[in-house]
Amino acid sequence: MSNEMVTLDLSQLPSTQVGSDAAFADLAKAGCDWLRSIKLCSNDKYVKEGKIAAGHWGLPGTEDSIEDLGPSIDVLPLARRPKALDLSDKTAIVMAYDEQSDAFKDIAARSLEKDSLCQFGISFLVVERTTNQFYEIFFGNKSSRPEAKNVYAYLPLSQADIDRMAAAGSDVTDLAPHGPRPLTLKTKLVKNKKGQLWHVPVAIKCSTPFTKVPPTAAIVAEMIKFTAAKSGGVEKVKEPEGKKARAR
Repeated sequence: MSNEMVTLDLSQLPSTQVGSDAAFADLAKAGCDWLRSIKLCSNDKYVKEGKIAAGHWGLPGTEDSIEDLGPSIDVLPLARRPKALDLSDKTAIVMAYDEQSDAFKDIAARSLEKDSLCQFGISFLVVERTTNQFYEIFFGNKSSRPEAKNVYAYLPLSQADIDRMAAAGSDVTDLAPHGPRPLTLKTKLVKNKKGQLWHVPVAIKCSTPFTKVPPTAAIVAEMIKFTAAKSGGVEKVKEPEGKKARAR
């Protein structure tokens, strides 16, 4: 027998799959019914451990891993909701979505305490350009909350929204229904009177349209799920041992 290496040409094999590429992409997602969050990293553990650069947007994963998305990201904002988050007990994380509820007000009040691990603010449902996936971005601390209002104009505006605003006394003369508009989120380094430095989000117009987005039916379903009222406006999530809590 010859010892020559035989090179096989397998380029003409039949298709290796049953089902669409989109179906396989969905099935391969880590977890099936939870919304991952994009995080602005500054003085947190990911930066201190050298896993991501300060001032970059990151996508936390399992086992304290994080994917570096860079100093700016393009997103398509789809919906917003109030949110208060209590991480003081990692075995029973509390999220409140009704800003008038006692739970929300309690978390908001405790967020003023140092190292309380409580936050409140506005949570956005977005599609991120490079991954073409749905994520949450939470403007939940004192530095990020003021910037949240600059995201509002990029959200979709329906006729029902316009009618609601008119009923509340707002001037809607120049408003017309429109879909979500591309937005770029950058970061800015700021310093307080004590000389402490940290990064804050900056929302600006994105001139590059999104040429690829999830199917309309998927967008509608995700928006409905995101804005659906939780029982009592409060959601409690137990964090599995050794893993991150998977929460909307």
